[in-house]
Amino acid sequence: MARSEHVIGHTVLGRPIEAVRFEPAGYAKPRPPALLFGAIHGDEAVTQLMLERLADELIERPPGRETWIIPCLNVDGTLAGTRNNANDVDLNRNFASKSWGTLRRPGYNPGAAPEDQPETKALVALIEHLQPHRIIAAHATYKMINWDGCGEPLAKEMSERCGYPVAHDMGYPTPGSFGTKYGVELGLEVITLESPYLLPDENAWLEMRSALRWCVDLPD
Repeated sequence: MARSEHVIGHTVLGRPIEAVRFEPAGYAKPRPPALLFGAIHGDEAVTQLMLERLADELIERPPGRETWIIPCLNVDGTLAGTRNNANDVDLNRNFASKSWGTLRRPGYNPGAAPEDQPETKALVALIEHLQPHRIIAAHATYKMINWDGCGEPLAKEMSERCGYPVAHDMGYPTPGSFGTKYGVELGLEVITLESPYLLPDENAWLEMRSALRWCVDLPD
């Protein structure tokens, strides 16, 4: 089957966290898997829309590499319209980086311990299973392609396709963030895609369509 649906875990309130996997088109040289996820912050629902649109296109045409898409990681927060999860934890400060729990800013609750939230655990377990090299985290509401690890070349390619500026520094500390753990510390190809939209808006998808297709090796 070219496409399969998976439940990778459950939220604080027991809701399923859903992912869809796409098998790649046939290439002589296999490429490392790609993982894309959105709505790690529940008030950034536009990211869910963008990844759902990408998944719709991959139903018709397979990507050039094995691709996993999690449109909505923080299901409880998205339904409630809150940045944090149902435990009031900012999931993007809950990862087990060396900096976890430091430089705490108001509203950026990292949790009682690194990776103690079910949503974080589900994502970490999937990454450990897949061993992806390319990971795209969709966020809002800045307008930039931020990169960590070895992601600079990909960030520049994406920028050429969407017109968003490339930035290596978010401009503020991000202790315990996904990019810090998997990009800075583990050296993977990590992109934090920042859309200037907040609420679901088709313009967000139209602006990012070519760049997101590039990430999974789907030609225009």
